[in-house]
Amino acid sequence: MKHLLHLLFTLLPLSASAQDDFFYIFLCFGQSNMVGQGVITPADSILEDGFLSLSAVDGPDGRRVGEWRKALPPLCRANTGLSLVDYFGRTIRRNFPLKVKVGVVYVAVDGCAIDLFDKDACQAHIDTIKADWMLNEIAAYGGNPYKRLVDMARKAQEKGVIRGILLHQGETDAYNDRWLQKVKKIYGDLMTDLHLDPKKVPLIAGETVGEDQHGVCAHANPTINRLPEVLPNSYVVSSKGCQAGPDKVHFSADGYRELGRRYGVKMLQALGFEVGDGHAIESGSAQVAPAANDFDVDYTLDGKGILHVSATGPMTKMEYVSFSGKVLSTVDMAGKGTADIDTKRYPDEKHLILVFYNQSGASVSVDITR
Repeated sequence: MKHLLHLLFTLLPLSASAQDDFFYIFLCFGQSNMVGQGVITPADSILEDGFLSLSAVDGPDGRRVGEWRKALPPLCRANTGLSLVDYFGRTIRRNFPLKVKVGVVYVAVDGCAIDLFDKDACQAHIDTIKADWMLNEIAAYGGNPYKRLVDMARKAQEKGVIRGILLHQGETDAYNDRWLQKVKKIYGDLMTDLHLDPKKVPLIAGETVGEDQHGVCAHANPTINRLPEVLPNSYVVSSKGCQAGPDKVHFSADGYRELGRRYGVKMLQALGFEVGDGHAIESGSAQVAPAANDFDVDYTLDGKGILHVSATGPMTKMEYVSFSGKVLSTVDMAGKGTADIDTKRYPDEKHLILVFYNQSGASVSVDITR
């Protein structure tokens, strides 16, 4: 499918920013199950273009702080394992109704308490830590994981837009209301420090290894499941059925794959997608039927806001879609090969996408940036 956004950008005024609204950034933080302990197989390293990771640490594998790299596992640090984020990114990338890039910013420390990510309590908490291995992990983030997360998030914002936050933490201390209030505070600090709108940036948290897997920390899950009661626009992913590793604290590689798919589906839903209607959820993943790739659209935009469209074949329908992927309305194209589309139909939409379909289900997306 050919993309013609460069033509549109020559016809519309551009801002000075290089920020790409179709580069979706997700912040990821937590403790060991966010770090990832799964065994990486060759299949896990088969990765299509468009899924990237912004390194938050230096590493012997060539990763450098603040540099983008293809999101090949391990994502967290060079000596870590497969994580839920690996399959979260794949799920978003493969099932998003529009063609977007996905980028992750990743800061996680094995065994840490939630205080490690509270910018006001972080140093006092670090002063109580005795384990050299944990102090070494914290040192890899400049001695302040929250600050490193924010610094990397700001760098990511130069290229894309932060759309959501992933949290997996709680094995250490998610057993009371204090944990809930701490997560709420950290989320609020991130919104303030990164100038984000909490109504547009959902937080997805996940359960620890569940009782069905004899999870050692399963008693944290009732607290984790109460998070949406205290933090608006937060959601919890069930770990039921996600396979545990031998220690019953961490997930197995298959468990991470499944949990990551569930995070992806939950994020799609939180961003406003109705996962249903053309999507079939099986084992926690959203699947979209592949479309034929022989459909293309040429277009020009005139000074009155009319998009003049010419397709390579009959068009069956066209959708007006918001930046979050919500279908605002559908127009019956009745098999036409050409059309004139009013791009000013939704003047309050800062970011509008037009999606054209043919009879085989193939689609072409046109970004209308105001």
